[in-house]
Amino acid sequence: MTGGASYEALLPTTEVVEVFAHELRCLNLTKLIEVKRAAGRTKDFEAIAELERLAEED
Repeated sequence: MTGGASYEALLPTTEVVEVFAHELRCLNLTKLIEVKRAAGRTKDFEAIAELERLAEED
């Protein structure tokens, strides 16, 4: 993953979320913003603004 490193390196920046009775590991908001910025895709830049607003609410 661009800007994300290996699975093991990402583990400390994840949290477990239950979805439809399954536990999933998801990047925390700070790391998600970081990897989207590193990917540099237009759709990611559009999402970053919204993610940053969510981060400010925390």
